[in-house]
Amino acid sequence: MNGMADEDYYDVWLDMLGRTSRPRFVALILDLAGVALDPDLCRYLIHLDLRGPTGVLDLAELVDHNHPKVSRSLARLEELGLVARASAPHDRRVKTAELTPEGRRVVESINQGRRRLLEKAFAGWSDRDRADLARLTRRFSDNVQALIDARDTPPDA
Repeated sequence: MNGMADEDYYDVWLDMLGRTSRPRFVALILDLAGVALDPDLCRYLIHLDLRGPTGVLDLAELVDHNHPKVSRSLARLEELGLVARASAPHDRRVKTAELTPEGRRVVESINQGRRRLLEKAFAGWSDRDRADLARLTRRFSDNVQALIDARDTPPDA
């Protein structure tokens, strides 16, 4: 780190990660969305929306849960009519999950809840401040992803 600004940002970053990864944060978004859903199940819907049909093992890695927990959660979402499971076209031994039309509707409601949260959080911010935050956060996020990608790339590549 190069000085106080770096340390300040590090503290803010950890604080933000901690606050936004708590079930209470997800519950707030669900409240603003008007969606009655267990906050733990929300993560699965979001990942399936972003990636399309996904295998259970891949989903387990994405949400950092074990295979049995993911299978139980997907079974619950299937009971609720939000997810459908099927054999993968490339390998019938692999089960994939994907959103149903109702699941897509719920995700769109969740996205609207996120937008409502941002509107409230940014109340009183200038357009310039909001644009600067978006630009700088994108830059930071892209740089972090580049570091992850560089670590994952074999030296011979």
